[in-house]
Amino acid sequence: MVFKVQNLPRTVTRFEEYREVVKSRAGNGGESAAEKGGEDHARCVADGNEVMRFYCLGPTNGGAYENGNSAWTFSSGKGAAVCTYSGSGAAHENAGGGRGRRAMLVCRVIAGRVGKQLGFDSLIEGRVGYDSVSGDSGELLVFDSRAVLPCFLIIYKL
Repeated sequence: MVFKVQNLPRTVTRFEEYREVVKSRAGNGGESAAEKGGEDHARCVADGNEVMRFYCLGPTNGGAYENGNSAWTFSSGKGAAVCTYSGSGAAHENAGGGRGRRAMLVCRVIAGRVGKQLGFDSLIEGRVGYDSVSGDSGELLVFDSRAVLPCFLIIYKL
């Protein structure tokens, strides 16, 4: 089953405000797009580097839906980030995989400036100057929950 998420106007406003923050940070300074990072920088200036990503909530019989915002985050002890995936398969596997009924969100994500990371050991230390960090398996960790706007909820069974 696929459901369209009806976000509150306040949530959509926060998402759009965050996009404007990312765009203004990217637009500051007189350097050209090539000097600042090429196509990624040009996308930050244009739309905040918005991408569609997957976030698996896991089994529908668990308590993940009752945890509020904490169900969205990956915590490293020094901070938290929202962890999304480029594909639904990776999102499913990283939520524990397995069989049964599951729930997954398809989200709009403002990636902003993306740092490259080969593991999460120095996640928080490596984020200076970046809005998000990409992992080696299609992960994208976004450092601000305002950057994630759920669009569709998919309930599926394996």
